[in-house]
Amino acid sequence: MPEDIEQIKQKALESYKKRDFQAALDGFNACLDYYVASSDELAEAEMRNNIGVTYLGLKDPQKAYDTVAGTDEIFAIYADRKRQGMSLANTATALEGLDRKEEALAIYEQVLEIFKEVGEKDMRVTILRRISDLQFKTRRQLQAVASMEAAYDQKENQSAKDSLFKSILTSIRRKFIK
Repeated sequence: MPEDIEQIKQKALESYKKRDFQAALDGFNACLDYYVASSDELAEAEMRNNIGVTYLGLKDPQKAYDTVAGTDEIFAIYADRKRQGMSLANTATALEGLDRKEEALAIYEQVLEIFKEVGEKDMRVTILRRISDLQFKTRRQLQAVASMEAAYDQKENQSAKDSLFKSILTSIRRKFIK
């Protein structure tokens, strides 16, 4: 990969971290053009995900969805399960923004399994929290409490605050079951 493309990518990532989404988008699109021209479909899929996440930062879930849709299949072809899961998570987040909660929830469930398979505990915690949030929004309170409890079960080195919150969630869940 030419050094200038790598520099453009790094600048775009820095811009994203600074929440300068338009500069990030410009850089990522320049990289995407390069990867498309060089027929590097794996790098193209990664860049489409970067662009999709940037559109989410710009509060444009439709463009985010259109950009990331199908990239999970490219990562699957290359047996890159972690990035496949991340791509699906980006798709689900875009669907949430489009108020397609049931579809998002179904995709997040797939992501959970992928992250379990690849041993990504921190990412599983994040996804379990997203699932819990969606379950609350779709009036599945008991499932939401159980999902949040599972998220805290996944966390290593819990703080006293986390332990307290988990015990409260457990108490709430038990009261629902009675």
